[in-house]
Amino acid sequence: MATAPMQNPRFTTEHVALNVPDPLAMVDWYKKHLGMTVKRGGGPPTHTAFIADISGNILLELFVNTAFPMLDLHSLHQMSFHLAFMTNDIVGTKEVLVRAGSGVVEDVSKAPSGDQFLMMRDPWGLSLQFVQRASPMLPHVHLRPEHVAFNVHNSPVQARWYQEHLGMKVKREGGAPGFGFFLADAEERMMLELYQNQAHPMIDLPNTSYMSVHLAFMVTDVASARQRLLAAGATIADDLTTIPSGDVVLMMRDPWGLALQCVKRVEAMI
Repeated sequence: MATAPMQNPRFTTEHVALNVPDPLAMVDWYKKHLGMTVKRGGGPPTHTAFIADISGNILLELFVNTAFPMLDLHSLHQMSFHLAFMTNDIVGTKEVLVRAGSGVVEDVSKAPSGDQFLMMRDPWGLSLQFVQRASPMLPHVHLRPEHVAFNVHNSPVQARWYQEHLGMKVKREGGAPGFGFFLADAEERMMLELYQNQAHPMIDLPNTSYMSVHLAFMVTDVASARQRLLAAGATIADDLTTIPSGDVVLMMRDPWGLALQCVKRVEAMI
Protein backbone atom coordinates (compact mmCIF):
# COMPACT_ATOMS: atom_id res chain seq x y z
CA MET A 1 0.00 0.00 0.00
CA ALA A 2 1.46 3.38 -1.02
CA THR A 3 2.32 5.84 1.70
CA ALA A 4 0.51 9.17 1.43
CA PRO A 5 2.86 12.09 0.72
CA MET A 6 3.60 14.39 3.63
CA GLN A 7 1.75 17.69 3.56
CA ASN A 8 3.68 20.94 3.41
CA PRO A 9 4.11 22.17 6.98
CA ARG A 10 3.02 25.63 8.08
CA PHE A 11 5.81 27.69 9.65
CA THR A 12 4.89 30.27 12.30
CA THR A 13 7.55 32.20 14.18
CA GLU A 14 7.67 31.37 17.88
CA HIS A 15 10.86 32.75 19.39
CA VAL A 16 14.30 34.26 19.03
CA ALA A 17 16.81 32.49 21.29
CA LEU A 18 20.00 33.86 22.86
CA ASN A 19 22.59 32.28 25.11
CA VAL A 20 23.43 35.06 27.60
CA PRO A 21 25.55 35.38 30.76
CA ASP A 22 22.76 36.36 33.17
CA PRO A 23 19.27 35.35 31.96
CA LEU A 24 17.64 35.95 35.35
CA ALA A 25 18.64 39.62 35.46
CA MET A 26 17.92 40.07 31.78
CA VAL A 27 14.42 38.60 32.07
CA ASP A 28 13.69 40.86 35.02
CA TRP A 29 14.78 43.91 33.02
CA TYR A 30 12.63 42.99 30.00
CA LYS A 31 9.64 42.46 32.28
CA LYS A 32 10.06 45.80 34.05
CA HIS A 33 10.93 48.01 31.11
CA LEU A 34 9.46 46.38 27.99
CA GLY A 35 6.33 44.89 29.56
CA MET A 36 7.21 41.29 28.72
CA THR A 37 5.89 38.34 30.71
CA VAL A 38 7.33 34.93 31.50
CA LYS A 39 5.45 32.14 29.72
CA ARG A 40 7.76 29.33 30.79
CA GLY A 41 10.70 29.39 33.18
CA GLY A 42 13.31 26.87 34.21
CA GLY A 43 15.77 26.47 37.04
CA PRO A 44 19.51 25.89 37.17
CA PRO A 45 21.82 25.36 35.48
CA THR A 46 20.44 27.05 32.32
CA HIS A 47 17.68 29.21 33.87
CA THR A 48 15.88 29.03 30.53
CA ALA A 49 13.01 31.50 30.25
CA PHE A 50 10.55 32.17 27.44
CA ILE A 51 9.20 35.71 27.69
CA ALA A 52 6.33 37.05 25.60
CA ASP A 53 5.69 40.56 24.36
CA ILE A 54 2.48 42.34 25.34
CA SER A 55 0.77 41.32 22.08
CA GLY A 56 1.44 37.63 22.73
CA ASN A 57 2.80 37.19 19.22
CA ILE A 58 6.44 36.29 19.77
CA LEU A 59 8.74 34.95 22.46
CA LEU A 60 12.30 35.76 23.43
CA GLU A 61 14.16 32.74 24.84
CA LEU A 62 17.01 33.60 27.20
CA PHE A 63 19.24 30.99 28.81
CA VAL A 64 22.83 30.38 29.90
CA ASN A 65 24.72 27.35 28.67
CA THR A 66 28.46 27.60 29.23
CA ALA A 67 29.08 24.46 27.17
CA PHE A 68 28.43 26.59 24.08
CA PRO A 69 29.90 29.96 23.05
CA MET A 70 27.94 33.16 23.54
CA LEU A 71 27.77 36.03 21.09
CA ASP A 72 29.88 38.97 22.26
CA LEU A 73 26.86 41.27 22.20
CA HIS A 74 28.72 44.42 23.27
CA SER A 75 31.13 44.19 20.33
CA LEU A 76 28.65 42.84 17.79
CA HIS A 77 27.75 45.67 15.42
CA GLN A 78 24.11 46.74 15.51
CA MET A 79 23.95 46.33 11.75
CA SER A 80 25.13 42.72 12.02
CA PHE A 81 22.23 41.66 14.21
CA HIS A 82 19.47 43.39 16.11
CA LEU A 83 16.01 42.86 17.55
CA ALA A 84 13.45 45.54 16.67
CA PHE A 85 10.38 46.67 18.61
CA MET A 86 7.47 48.77 17.41
CA THR A 87 6.62 51.79 19.53
CA ASN A 88 4.04 54.57 19.32
CA ASP A 89 6.23 57.00 21.29
CA ILE A 90 9.85 56.70 20.23
CA VAL A 91 11.08 59.67 22.26
CA GLY A 92 9.29 58.48 25.39
CA THR A 93 10.64 54.97 24.88
CA LYS A 94 14.16 56.36 24.64
CA GLU A 95 13.78 58.33 27.86
CA VAL A 96 12.42 55.33 29.79
CA LEU A 97 15.14 52.97 28.62
CA VAL A 98 18.00 55.40 29.18
CA ARG A 99 16.85 55.68 32.80
CA ALA A 100 16.76 51.88 32.90
CA GLY A 101 20.41 51.57 31.90
CA SER A 102 20.25 51.32 28.12
CA GLY A 103 22.72 53.17 25.94
CA VAL A 104 21.88 55.08 22.77
CA VAL A 105 23.80 53.82 19.74
CA GLU A 106 22.05 55.86 17.04
CA ASP A 107 19.68 58.60 18.13
CA VAL A 108 16.17 59.16 16.80
CA SER A 109 16.13 59.77 13.06
CA LYS A 110 13.42 60.01 10.43
CA ALA A 111 13.44 58.31 7.04
CA PRO A 112 11.87 59.75 3.87
CA SER A 113 9.02 57.25 4.38
CA GLY A 114 8.16 58.98 7.66
CA ASP A 115 9.36 56.04 9.76
CA GLN A 116 11.35 56.99 12.85
CA PHE A 117 14.24 54.88 14.13
CA LEU A 118 16.24 54.60 17.33
CA MET A 119 19.06 52.14 18.01
CA MET A 120 19.96 51.28 21.60
CA ARG A 121 21.69 48.51 23.55
CA ASP A 122 20.24 46.85 26.60
CA PRO A 123 22.51 46.66 29.69
CA TRP A 124 23.95 43.35 28.40
CA GLY A 125 24.84 44.71 24.97
CA LEU A 126 22.00 43.35 22.84
CA SER A 127 21.21 45.79 20.03
CA LEU A 128 17.58 46.90 20.20
CA GLN A 129 16.00 48.97 17.47
CA PHE A 130 12.81 50.91 18.11
CA VAL A 131 10.68 51.89 15.14
CA GLN A 132 7.69 54.19 14.90
CA ARG A 133 6.20 53.41 11.50
CA ALA A 134 4.23 55.87 9.41
CA SER A 135 2.47 52.80 7.97
CA PRO A 136 2.97 49.72 10.20
CA MET A 137 3.67 46.44 8.40
CA LEU A 138 2.27 44.32 11.25
CA PRO A 139 -0.70 44.88 13.57
CA HIS A 140 0.48 47.70 15.81
CA VAL A 141 0.79 47.19 19.54
CA HIS A 142 3.01 49.46 21.61
CA LEU A 143 6.40 47.88 22.39
CA ARG A 144 5.87 44.63 20.57
CA PRO A 145 8.76 42.99 18.67
CA GLU A 146 8.54 43.69 14.96
CA HIS A 147 11.54 41.95 13.43
CA VAL A 148 14.91 40.31 13.95
CA ALA A 149 17.58 41.55 11.53
CA PHE A 150 20.66 39.94 10.00
CA ASN A 151 23.25 41.41 7.65
CA VAL A 152 23.86 38.69 5.05
CA HIS A 153 25.86 38.18 1.87
CA ASN A 154 23.01 37.75 -0.63
CA SER A 155 19.70 38.94 0.75
CA PRO A 156 17.63 38.60 -2.48
CA VAL A 157 18.48 34.90 -2.85
CA GLN A 158 18.09 34.16 0.86
CA ALA A 159 14.77 36.02 1.02
CA ARG A 160 13.46 34.05 -1.95
CA TRP A 161 14.38 30.80 -0.18
CA TYR A 162 12.32 31.81 2.87
CA GLN A 163 9.38 32.64 0.64
CA GLU A 164 9.54 29.37 -1.29
CA HIS A 165 10.25 26.96 1.55
CA LEU A 166 8.89 28.55 4.75
CA GLY A 167 5.89 30.29 3.20
CA MET A 168 7.05 33.74 4.28
CA LYS A 169 5.85 36.83 2.43
CA VAL A 170 7.60 40.07 1.60
CA LYS A 171 6.03 43.01 3.42
CA ARG A 172 8.56 45.57 2.22
CA GLU A 173 11.50 45.40 -0.17
CA GLY A 174 14.33 47.84 -0.81
CA GLY A 175 16.58 48.20 -3.83
CA ALA A 176 20.33 48.49 -4.31
CA PRO A 177 22.72 48.57 -2.65
CA GLY A 178 21.20 47.21 0.58
CA PHE A 179 18.48 44.99 -0.94
CA GLY A 180 16.58 44.92 2.34
CA PHE A 181 13.67 42.51 2.75
CA PHE A 182 11.10 42.38 5.54
CA LEU A 183 9.63 38.86 5.52
CA ALA A 184 6.58 38.00 7.64
CA ASP A 185 5.58 34.50 8.64
CA ALA A 186 2.22 33.08 7.53
CA GLU A 187 0.33 34.52 10.52
CA GLU A 188 2.22 37.84 10.52
CA ARG A 189 3.40 37.38 14.08
CA MET A 190 6.95 38.52 13.39
CA MET A 191 9.27 39.54 10.58
CA LEU A 192 12.76 38.56 9.53
CA GLU A 193 14.79 41.41 8.05
CA LEU A 194 17.55 40.41 5.66
CA TYR A 195 19.83 42.96 4.01
CA GLN A 196 23.36 43.21 2.68
CA ASN A 197 25.56 46.03 3.92
CA GLN A 198 29.19 45.57 2.96
CA ALA A 199 30.22 48.53 5.12
CA HIS A 200 29.41 46.57 8.27
CA PRO A 201 30.48 43.11 9.49
CA MET A 202 28.42 40.00 9.01
CA ILE A 203 28.07 37.23 11.58
CA ASP A 204 29.86 34.05 10.48
CA LEU A 205 26.58 32.14 10.68
CA PRO A 206 27.83 28.69 9.59
CA ASN A 207 30.37 28.78 12.43
CA THR A 208 28.08 30.37 15.02
CA SER A 209 26.64 27.82 17.42
CA TYR A 210 22.90 27.23 17.16
CA MET A 211 23.02 27.52 20.95
CA SER A 212 24.32 31.07 20.60
CA VAL A 213 21.39 32.35 18.55
CA HIS A 214 18.54 30.80 16.61
CA LEU A 215 15.14 31.62 15.17
CA ALA A 216 12.36 29.15 16.02
CA PHE A 217 9.21 28.27 14.10
CA MET A 218 6.16 26.39 15.31
CA VAL A 219 5.12 23.60 12.94
CA THR A 220 2.36 21.02 13.09
CA ASP A 221 4.57 18.22 11.78
CA VAL A 222 8.28 18.38 12.58
CA ALA A 223 9.12 15.34 10.44
CA SER A 224 7.48 16.95 7.40
CA ALA A 225 9.35 20.20 8.07
CA ARG A 226 12.61 18.25 8.28
CA GLN A 227 11.93 16.50 4.97
CA ARG A 228 10.92 19.71 3.21
CA LEU A 229 13.87 21.78 4.38
CA LEU A 230 16.43 19.07 3.69
CA ALA A 231 15.14 18.89 0.13
CA ALA A 232 15.54 22.67 -0.09
CA GLY A 233 19.21 22.60 0.91
CA ALA A 234 19.00 23.05 4.67
CA THR A 235 21.19 20.93 6.94
CA ILE A 236 20.63 19.29 10.32
CA ALA A 237 22.38 20.82 13.31
CA ASP A 238 20.66 18.71 16.00
CA ASP A 239 18.24 16.05 14.80
CA LEU A 240 14.61 15.56 15.73
CA THR A 241 14.07 14.71 19.37
CA THR A 242 11.34 14.73 22.01
CA ILE A 243 12.33 16.62 25.15
CA PRO A 244 11.04 15.80 28.69
CA SER A 245 8.12 18.24 28.34
CA GLY A 246 6.87 16.24 25.37
CA ASP A 247 7.71 18.98 22.87
CA VAL A 248 9.23 17.78 19.60
CA VAL A 249 12.18 19.87 18.44
CA LEU A 250 14.58 19.92 15.53
CA MET A 251 17.52 22.23 14.87
CA MET A 252 18.53 22.97 11.29
CA ARG A 253 20.51 25.56 9.35
CA ASP A 254 19.36 27.32 6.22
CA PRO A 255 21.75 27.07 3.23
CA TRP A 256 23.59 30.17 4.50
CA GLY A 257 24.11 28.87 8.02
CA LEU A 258 21.38 30.65 10.01
CA ALA A 259 20.15 28.30 12.75
CA LEU A 260 16.43 27.52 12.50
CA GLN A 261 14.54 25.51 15.08
CA CYS A 262 11.31 23.68 14.26
CA VAL A 263 9.14 22.88 17.27
CA LYS A 264 5.80 21.27 18.01
CA ARG A 265 4.59 22.06 21.51
CA VAL A 266 2.43 19.89 23.72
CA GLU A 267 1.08 23.15 25.13
CA ALA A 268 1.54 26.26 23.03
CA MET A 269 2.99 29.27 24.84
CA ILE A 270 1.61 31.83 22.39
